[in-house]
Amino acid sequence: MAETLAEQLAVEETGPGQYVSLTTPERMGNALPIAYGGCTLGIATHAAYQTVKPAYSLYSLVGHFLGPASTNEKLKCTVHETRTTKTFATRRVQVSQLQPDGKMRACMELIADFQVEEPAMLSYTTPPSRKYSGVEGGVSLDEMKESAVSQGKVTRAAAEKFHKGFRMMDTFFDSKYCPEGIAAQNVFGGLKNEPTSQDHLPITEKSSADWIRTRVPLESRGERMGAVSFLIDGAIAFTPLAHNHMWLDDSAACSTLDFALRIFVPDIDINSWHLRERRTMAAGYGRSYSEARLWDEQGTMVASMTQQCILRPKPEAKAKAAL
Repeated sequence: MAETLAEQLAVEETGPGQYVSLTTPERMGNALPIAYGGCTLGIATHAAYQTVKPAYSLYSLVGHFLGPASTNEKLKCTVHETRTTKTFATRRVQVSQLQPDGKMRACMELIADFQVEEPAMLSYTTPPSRKYSGVEGGVSLDEMKESAVSQGKVTRAAAEKFHKGFRMMDTFFDSKYCPEGIAAQNVFGGLKNEPTSQDHLPITEKSSADWIRTRVPLESRGERMGAVSFLIDGAIAFTPLAHNHMWLDDSAACSTLDFALRIFVPDIDINSWHLRERRTMAAGYGRSYSEARLWDEQGTMVASMTQQCILRPKPEAKAKAAL
């Protein structure tokens, strides 16, 4: 695994509009050799940034995951210049990967839109859905693990396995989970039977939140925005499970289908603390729709990502529903 997030996001130009990741993508929360989607998204974002001038700032990133990426091969990004004007730039990025049969397969396609910074006509921002503790009141993933073990809620072996599954996020980011959020109370749904302070609420009103920043500073805007893409994708797909006393093993499939990342400021200093909140809004017909929002320490909402995700029940659950 790359030692820093900058290494994980790094790309090398191999030809006009052609880029390849310097490292292979890594998995997270998956026992199979399937890469974390944020790796693919962050690398694609960084590649798109290589093709625009410094005056342009990313404000919109929308696209689809076309299939899982493997952890065994590097990612190839093909960047198409759709438009470049005095104010806007649009890039279409296709991410592909070499398959065992020697053929290339597309893993993702996205549209990245950039704009030259302009003066504001209006300026406002929405707050988080509830009041959360500050950074000093948060708990780390390691503290959550140790607390669950010491209270006999999970075995040491199970806790270490869970922690190992999410080691990449813990390696690249310093995180403090807000105790008011569900994720901090049931460890992302891993403690399925653990009561939470939001159990009385409809699932669409429940939330999880954490304070987060990079462990090693990122120098360029392309790296920082790649990091935002990498970060904000995390755990959106299984937020419906965590907020419903479920874990990944309760579903037959749970992963992102499409995404829309909106950036509301010219640059995001992800090297400093930001508050991330996750909520889910709708589910049915084998899919779910959820959102993650990001605020800086001054309370300005700087980014939002919505995703529609596959959420399939296990075969036995479908059989019971048919009875």
